[in-house]
Amino acid sequence: MFYKKICPEAFKLENISSDILKMNENIAKLITNMPSSHEIPFEILRKIRAEGGSLLPDQPKSDLAVNKVIEFNNTTVSVREFSHSSPKFIYLHIHGGGFCLGSSDAQDHELERISKELECVAISIDYRLAPEHPYPAAIDDCEAVALWLVQESKNEYGVDQIVIGGESAGAQLCVATLLRLKEKKLQHLFKAANLIFGTYDARPVPSEEHGKGKPLLLSNEMMQKFEDNYLQNNEDRTDPDVSPIFGDFKDMPPAIFTVGTNDLLLDHSISMYSRWQVHGNNAEIILVPGADHAFIAFPCKSSSAVWDELNKFIAKQIK
Repeated sequence: MFYKKICPEAFKLENISSDILKMNENIAKLITNMPSSHEIPFEILRKIRAEGGSLLPDQPKSDLAVNKVIEFNNTTVSVREFSHSSPKFIYLHIHGGGFCLGSSDAQDHELERISKELECVAISIDYRLAPEHPYPAAIDDCEAVALWLVQESKNEYGVDQIVIGGESAGAQLCVATLLRLKEKKLQHLFKAANLIFGTYDARPVPSEEHGKGKPLLLSNEMMQKFEDNYLQNNEDRTDPDVSPIFGDFKDMPPAIFTVGTNDLLLDHSISMYSRWQVHGNNAEIILVPGADHAFIAFPCKSSSAVWDELNKFIAKQIK
């Protein structure tokens, strides 16, 4: 069950579906029996994910994907690509992981599904990670690939319609990329944004404070660790490049925001959804009662229903 508006019903305990309740119980048990992620070095966390030992392990690699290198404006970025024989558009994906974890080949199952179901080329950016490469390395890489697609998509793939989408920190990078493109008057070339449980404000928000001490997949301590390692040079946290919530969203593409009501980042999505609407843009929201951060990565009836709704939204924007 999910709601497509901000309403009291989305936050009532009795409206949490049985599969989400079961998911939360399993996550709580696993968290209780595992060491705290924020106490483990990133290089170890990356290894654990790659070996399938974390709550969010890397997905099995697909034989249909190919790695390629994009070069644009003296920037070289690796991407993971799922091709299509007759694509309707290009789905530009930016993975999550707090700017410090994740990779372009860690969600092959998801990208292969998107490519097949929506009949598109799916491209995931292997942007540089912090702490080795702090801000602005990640957003610089994402902007370079986006600009390359704007220039080369028609020649490379035969289509010039582009949809951008990502999860968590990836959703933040999607919005920051669109804001950079807007400075160049190019944001209108992106037909839609699929923004899933994103983080849009580098300052603490109420839902983060209220989540302290709860057995959540994403903890306050881990959020702080991510931010401290990404922002290493006393950046202005009201800069839209760092906190996109402060951006000017006039004339932005249609966007859909997805978040669970039990997500530490709940207020980020609600606030950004409102900002999108205030500036006169087409915006939709999906609120999933009781769902934790990254719920959509766990197979269940609710996550499947959300994916179906996201597919409908994206397909509606492609002409």
